[in-house]
Amino acid sequence: MAIAQMNWGRMRYPITDPRMAEFAGSLQSVYRQAEDHSGFIWRIPDDEAEIQIGKLGRDQLISATVSVWKDVASLRDYTFTSLHGSFLERSSDWFQKVNGPQLVIWDVDPNERPTFEDAFSRLETLARMGDTARGYGWPE
Repeated sequence: MAIAQMNWGRMRYPITDPRMAEFAGSLQSVYRQAEDHSGFIWRIPDDEAEIQIGKLGRDQLISATVSVWKDVASLRDYTFTSLHGSFLERSSDWFQKVNGPQLVIWDVDPNERPTFEDAFSRLETLARMGDTARGYGWPE
C-alpha cells in the first residue's frame, strides 16, 4: 500500500506576474527534490496537470499537485524538510488564504495514478465529513 496526495492553493497573481517570479523560478528545483526523494513514486506531470485542472473548470490561479508516495512519513519529510518546506513557510507571499483543507491524503496501490477529478472529489468529502477512508489530512 502507498498513499496519494493532492495539495492546492489559489495564487495571488498569475504565475507570469513578476511578483510570482521567485516562486515560479523555484518550481523545477522543488519538483526535482520530490522526484529524488526515496519515498516518491509518481506525480501528474505539469502539462497534464494544467489540462486536467482546466477541464474541471478551475481558473488559472489554482496551483495544485497530485502525487503518490510510499507512505505518509516520506511525504511529511519531503514537505517540511526540503526546499519545499522553506517555500511553504512563505506561502502567504504567493497564495491567498482559502477556506477548508488544502491537502487531502488517501491510500492507494503503488501503481495507481490518480487524477485531479478524483483528488478534488476527495478534498470536497474531507471538507464536508472530516477524516474518512476516502481522504484525510495529516495524521497526528
